[in-house]
Amino acid sequence: MITVVGMGRKQGDLTADGLKAIECADVVVVKSKYTHAAQTVLQIRSDIVYCDDLAGSDDVASAIINRLQSYKNSEIAFCVVGEGCDDPVCQRLKNVRVVNGVSLYSSAVANNLPSGTTVYTAQDLILSARILPVPTVVKGIDDDIIAGEVQVKLIQAFDDDCECVVAYGDKVKRIPLYKLASQSYMFDYQTTLFIRPKDLKQKQVFDYYDCYDVLSVLRAPNGCPWDREQTHKSIVKNVIEEAYELVNALENDNIDNIIEELGDLLMQVLFHMEIAVDESEFEPQQVYTALCRKLIDRHPHVFGEVKATNADESLDVWNAQKMKEHKIKSLAQNMLDVPRNMSALMRCQKVQSRASKGGFDFSDNQQILDKLREELNEFLSAQDAQSQQMEGGDLLFAVVNLLRFAGVDSETALLKSTEKFVARVAECERILNERNLRLTDLPQEQFDGIWAEAKHNVG
Repeated sequence: MITVVGMGRKQGDLTADGLKAIECADVVVVKSKYTHAAQTVLQIRSDIVYCDDLAGSDDVASAIINRLQSYKNSEIAFCVVGEGCDDPVCQRLKNVRVVNGVSLYSSAVANNLPSGTTVYTAQDLILSARILPVPTVVKGIDDDIIAGEVQVKLIQAFDDDCECVVAYGDKVKRIPLYKLASQSYMFDYQTTLFIRPKDLKQKQVFDYYDCYDVLSVLRAPNGCPWDREQTHKSIVKNVIEEAYELVNALENDNIDNIIEELGDLLMQVLFHMEIAVDESEFEPQQVYTALCRKLIDRHPHVFGEVKATNADESLDVWNAQKMKEHKIKSLAQNMLDVPRNMSALMRCQKVQSRASKGGFDFSDNQQILDKLREELNEFLSAQDAQSQQMEGGDLLFAVVNLLRFAGVDSETALLKSTEKFVARVAECERILNERNLRLTDLPQEQFDGIWAEAKHNVG
């Protein structure tokens, strides 16, 4: 039988039950002779087995467990620093008795661990994929190098001036997070840190969960009246507007604007999720699950056995998986699957692209040019508004076909041309104002000269 004895954070913390377990054991094992746990046990008995020789093992915890299990049919007292049940070896042992002692973080939290606190060893924190901004304990910050890595990790989730309560030896000190690594005199196997996030209104560093919390506050009964009144349909156009504003920022390579617009688009996603929770429609986890499931299922060349050696093959795999998921079995179904609420140009090009994959396409540019001339003549021959609308649409459809065949995205091309036109008009206005000229007073030849000058200036 193995009894894990928590030896507390300092000498004098051993409980009466812990003392009895050590005195009655056949074998006493201490993790390290360089701790107060070893010093305390030496005052009780001298036949101690230490585990310092296992420190170089690839998996130290497994090596210690193997040693403990080698003492078959013996009563074993395994003495560890701190509480006992929180020791990494103890957490992997089965069928053990634990005599809990004083936790390493007791001084840092004044024996009052807040609800929802996450407790890490320093090594576990450093290796964690992500750190959440919740009350956090970090144990075993034993040198300034480890402290530096802990500091860097915590700054991912907490403001760098967030208060840390550090317990070391018999002392407790409060310091801002950014000073942690510089306190070299504090660090040894006992050193434990406690940090909690600032109030939402005082924070400078936020993460995804904070965004969700802010929206929850806005939608709460005492929140913003406008935010509370919104529904999925009342803000549906906002998603499109924010997406276009993000596209504009990306096209302009404006990093500050990209950051802002990504946030605005994320807000729309979170807004709809919050509305769904309020209306008991679905939970956020269902959105995350649907997304991750889709990404995994549509990448069998990454998560499965399918092969794809380049981007085109990867896209073919994606599309094949998508058709399978949507139960699309015909070309017509695949074309009808393109959302009608897309911009007309974007939907047109997607429909044409899917038709092309089904064999409905021109064989070369010349055929497309012939079709373009045909549609232009039909538009010019149209006699009424209804015919002009129909033939104008056919003409645009033919132009999209020409661009698609050339590998040009029509939506992007038209956006760029529109922006170019706006810039040239603005430059023309600047030139006219600079020269005290009025557009309506200019002969065509003079205007053409100013337009050419504007084109030269802005491209």
